[in-house]
Amino acid sequence: MIIAIIGSFAQSIPPFVTDSLDNYIKLAMQSWKIPGVAVCIVKDGQVIYEKGLGVIEWGKKESVNEQTLFPIASITKTFTGTALAMLEAEGKVSLNDQLTKWLPSFKMKDKLYEEQITLTDILSHRSGWKTFQGDLLNTESSMDKSTMLEKFGQLQPAYPIRTRFGYSNFGYMLAGEVFKPISGNDWAHSVRSLILEPLKMQRTIIYPDQLATATNITSKHTVKNDTIVVLKPDKVDIQSYGGIYSTVHDLATWMNTLLNKGICNGENIIPEKAINKMWTSHTIIGKGRAADRQFYLKTYGLGWEIMQYNGYEVIQHGGAYSGVLTMIGMIPSINLGIAILTNSDDHMLQEILKWQVFDAFINRQAPNYLKSIIEYQQKKKAAEQVAKQSSETTKNLTKESLAIPMEQLTGTYLCDAYGKCFINKKGAIYVLTLEYHPQLEGALSPHSKNQITCTYNHPMFGQTNLPLTIENNKVKGFTLFVDPFVEADGYEFHKIE
Repeated sequence: MIIAIIGSFAQSIPPFVTDSLDNYIKLAMQSWKIPGVAVCIVKDGQVIYEKGLGVIEWGKKESVNEQTLFPIASITKTFTGTALAMLEAEGKVSLNDQLTKWLPSFKMKDKLYEEQITLTDILSHRSGWKTFQGDLLNTESSMDKSTMLEKFGQLQPAYPIRTRFGYSNFGYMLAGEVFKPISGNDWAHSVRSLILEPLKMQRTIIYPDQLATATNITSKHTVKNDTIVVLKPDKVDIQSYGGIYSTVHDLATWMNTLLNKGICNGENIIPEKAINKMWTSHTIIGKGRAADRQFYLKTYGLGWEIMQYNGYEVIQHGGAYSGVLTMIGMIPSINLGIAILTNSDDHMLQEILKWQVFDAFINRQAPNYLKSIIEYQQKKKAAEQVAKQSSETTKNLTKESLAIPMEQLTGTYLCDAYGKCFINKKGAIYVLTLEYHPQLEGALSPHSKNQITCTYNHPMFGQTNLPLTIENNKVKGFTLFVDPFVEADGYEFHKIE
């Protein structure tokens, strides 16, 4: 539905919102093949736009509306950061405390890091871990949390502590573990009692078993060979770093409360000093592009990204996972916020729409970002196709045969940082499987003299080349890679059987 705008307040709403927004979203959905989108905009404490467009599952008729549940992915971190800032405001913890004060069971191979890392470090992504480092361990994994954290602790951080930004889901997993020793309640119960229940965000789901009886919940989609594909349901794993399900209706309440200094319906729910703490820059990310292709300074607070944009401070966080892209963004100085939820992962709507709406409200002359990015992507795609054809021709002329017969690959392999993996022949295909990813398979084929190509059956893990270690015409091991969307680093496996 569209919230009615009445009186003089309606005159302050830009024509882009009142006249053009629906068509803008519909054109984006058509151009990028997005089955369903939900959007809400809040301004000065009012919901001025709240609507769902499209369908919850491609090929079916049920429509998206303002109460449709979407997985919000890493927007979950905004709740984790806020809840810990609230506990600090209550005097139950200092976010300058060392992590091991509250989680002495977490051990690191590098003891210096173990002794120095604070709660603020993990909440602001400045602990020294590289972006997505270790994420293979927790993505669609059957590994229990204690085993994950034990293995993660053995990974060497990539940078000196507090010197660089590295977006760490594991850091937020650790943040989730400190709630119980601090407050007596686990992360999910804490977020529900501190935030969701007081704000009456009744459609926001934080417990996996709630999804079993939930209705009006979206499916996930991707685009493959220019065709919309409905993805198989992933393992439901709601954690402190991602996985909450919510609606634009609930997120409107979330934004309005934050923009109103923590007050909802006349009651102070979130202490203002907690909001100030989490919206203070703790780590420099660097310069990032906005939709206008210009660079702006980006920093990270506690669960929130902060961007300096044409004289305005933007508070935001995105979410990305297989089949979904989401965004929440606010400009506190003008009491403006927007939330965008989509059920597809092959587009940029959540980014360009945010900036298009922001520019409209700050009276900044801006081009149609949708038109610009579509034209840019079309040209880029055409150039990539030409380059791909040229590259394939070159590869065919220079292609080397694998140095060993494929059957030598079969066997059991071990990686201390992960566990076991197995290569077996199934019919005419050689298949890689992983101990802690029982639903994941990779079809193997020769790539070059000492590399094989692995095509995973889950689109999020992609297709990668695996370098082999060959000695005396025998396979000693290989380096496992998955798509950088999951993790860019490789895992060294050596053959044990």
